Amino acid sequence: MSIRRFAQVRHLSFNRQLFHTQTLLLLLLLTWANFPIAVNGQNAIEIDPRIWRIYQDRSGSYWFGSNGSGVYRYHQQTLTQYTEREGLRGTQVRDIEEDAAGNVYIATEGGISRFDGEMFQTLEMVKPTTEDQGWKLNRDDVWLVDPRPGLYGTCRYDGETLHRLQLPPAPEGKAPSGVYSIFRDRAGHLWFGTPESGVCRYDGNHFHWLFEKPLTTTPQGGEFGIRSVYQDRAGDFWISNTRQRFQISPKSGLELKNHRLDYTKKEGLPNSQEDTDENFSYFHAVTEDSAGSLWMACGSNGVWKYDGQRVTHYSLGDGAYALTLLYDREGTLWVGTLQHGIHTFDGEKFERFSPTR
Repeated sequence: MSIRRFAQVRHLSFNRQLFHTQTLLLLLLLTWANFPIAVNGQNAIEIDPRIWRIYQDRSGSYWFGSNGSGVYRYHQQTLTQYTEREGLRGTQVRDIEEDAAGNVYIATEGGISRFDGEMFQTLEMVKPTTEDQGWKLNRDDVWLVDPRPGLYGTCRYDGETLHRLQLPPAPEGKAPSGVYSIFRDRAGHLWFGTPESGVCRYDGNHFHWLFEKPLTTTPQGGEFGIRSVYQDRAGDFWISNTRQRFQISPKSGLELKNHRLDYTKKEGLPNSQEDTDENFSYFHAVTEDSAGSLWMACGSNGVWKYDGQRVTHYSLGDGAYALTLLYDREGTLWVGTLQHGIHTFDGEKFERFSPTR
């Protein structure tokens, strides 16, 4: 073969290799563009450090709701990220819940998305035409915070319709400006924490309110709002801060003349009665472990544990601001932070979570 012919054959072979390489790259790009990012083993992506919601579904999967990068699903050491590209309605996650069939609902600033295990579907809200339309208390309904800008409230999904709901005016005549949190107590009643109007309990028939200014207004004057409500094993309710707990009278469901809850205040954490006390703080979330100890996400004060006798303070390091908590079915405590990622408790201290660890 001549030198010229050899060069032509070699050039043709090189062009074919280049064509195959370019085709392979194009196929990979098309694949990445149409499927969620999944990582198994060595992690090629980083979890957004702004984690505002952590949830564990019935399959054991963990869901990490971020403040700008959508939601992450962590299942059997595989991390998958879902954004608007995969059908998620928005990128800022504020609530995650699950129905009896295992569908996961994610509330974002753009609306509510339902994940059936394979794909997302956007649920359109139905606005009520009257104040009481849509208000029901069925066991299997899914309740979510509606975080859309200017429309902060709550919504109920009954399996067919997503009802956009509005709380009635508080006894003081002030209409609530939104809903920060939703909690279902042992009796099945729902509690709605608001920014300025206190907390409202819905028993399926009536609305009752509990309002005290120190619950929502900090000693420095800022409006903290009702970020969290929790009922402990003794039946007492912890609302917004550590100073007190509340015992609700059974008569509250019968006396409707003022629509106010009848309650008794009891001391909260020890050494928390003054503004400067070491155990006084507002909290964003509360959970309870298998031993009955309460864990509280106290913002810049870190995470606090109360075992019924003493309080233990845990720092997350680097000034991390604790926002949300999950005590999972395996007995692990998870913490989501404002901008320092996810932390887990190893029995002595908190460590930064990494899906590759």
